[in-house]
Amino acid sequence: MTRRIIFIFAALCSLQARASVRPAQGDTVRYESFYDVTELFEPMQPAYLDGVVLPMRGSGNWFVGIAGGSTAFLGRPLGCEDLFGRIETSYSLSVGKWFTPSAGVRINYSGSRFKDARLSIQRYHYVHADLLWNLLGRRYARQEQVRWSLAPFAGVGLLHHATNGHNPFAVSYGVQGQYRISRRISAVAELSGTTTFQDFDGYGKANRLGDHMLSLTAGFTFHLGRVGWRRAVDAAPYVRRSERLVDYASCLAEENRRYAGQHDRDRRTLAELKKILQIEGLLATYSHLFEHDDDERTGYPVNDYSGLNSLRARLKHRHWDGVSPLDTAGMQPGGSRPLPARKDARKTDSADMDSLASDSTAFMRFDGECIGVPIYFFFALNTANLTDASQGLNLDELARVADKYGLSVKVTGAADSGTGTPGINDSLSASRTDYIASELERRGIPSGRIVRASRGGIADHTPAEANRHTKVELFFPEAQ
Repeated sequence: MTRRIIFIFAALCSLQARASVRPAQGDTVRYESFYDVTELFEPMQPAYLDGVVLPMRGSGNWFVGIAGGSTAFLGRPLGCEDLFGRIETSYSLSVGKWFTPSAGVRINYSGSRFKDARLSIQRYHYVHADLLWNLLGRRYARQEQVRWSLAPFAGVGLLHHATNGHNPFAVSYGVQGQYRISRRISAVAELSGTTTFQDFDGYGKANRLGDHMLSLTAGFTFHLGRVGWRRAVDAAPYVRRSERLVDYASCLAEENRRYAGQHDRDRRTLAELKKILQIEGLLATYSHLFEHDDDERTGYPVNDYSGLNSLRARLKHRHWDGVSPLDTAGMQPGGSRPLPARKDARKTDSADMDSLASDSTAFMRFDGECIGVPIYFFFALNTANLTDASQGLNLDELARVADKYGLSVKVTGAADSGTGTPGINDSLSASRTDYIASELERRGIPSGRIVRASRGGIADHTPAEANRHTKVELFFPEAQ
């Protein structure tokens, strides 16, 4: 019974613990690592390859050495004196170059006196070229300044016996120890040997090796030219950085193409909006939208309808009563004089009035001048094709206004005198005139109300492309 109670109590505790644990929701936000592009343009600290240095060229790591010491001659026959009884003084001069921290060459001269088999003192000279191999040269790849060097060497040269005149071939070998005192000076100790033929001292067999010289010298070496070694830079980080820069440049180029396309679409949209505002006479009201428009600095003629018209009308007609001569609601039946303006006339007729005619000063008579300012249509080089098909919108609006108010249209073509001959430009300007006139006829303007003219080649505008145009002017019929 007791075990059952304990089991039931444990089960209830486990259920209570499970019920008290609330399910934890996992974080749905994922973090992606990225790097700041500014780090791509920061200077990089060079990393060096382990154990690799660059060989020195030109005037780098030359050296000149001078040393003095003792020499013992051991020949065949040997003679009855021991090694210490054969020691004589000697000296050496050397000049050489280290090509790498481990490999170098030198030319060495040594000489002085020696004792032959009969223990008589003789004089000798020895010139030889040696190849040196520094056993501690690899330490230069890990540290900039190395104090110690240990360089075995071997070489060949010629011995000269000053008494008997022998000049046998000889082989040199040994080991050189060096301690660098300063950047330019090192202390040198050298144990070397020379082997030549047995008859060098005048005793022994010819063409048989057997005479030897053992030398122990100490001195100084002076380092010339550029001193030291350059460690090899690891190019892998620079390669990876270049690859990242190429990827970043590709991304920027793609963004530039996207922004360029968006800018071109926005520019075309603004150009269309500006044309519509010009034709509707609202450009002055919304001119602040085009304050930074670069098109105003191109030198092309500007199509505008409101500001200039109003100014000229007010200057010439200071006593005008404010009623448009085309406003039929304010005219007498005979059309001889306008009736007084009604207060409600603008409200009742504004929906039917053309937006260009809403500024009544735009249709005042200017003694033969055109209504408003001319409208220009620009053409491609040596063709009668418009540079932009959207210019057709101007043709639609011109035809609509001219047809609504019975206006006459004058079309004047021109060409760029800087390109083409006078005959070609005359023909081209006439073709452009005919093209615009035919487009207006197609839009409902009778040919009898269209006056055609051509100027041939001109150079009136900057840039030269602006001279390739056709100018369209609106007139009252009696003002032609």
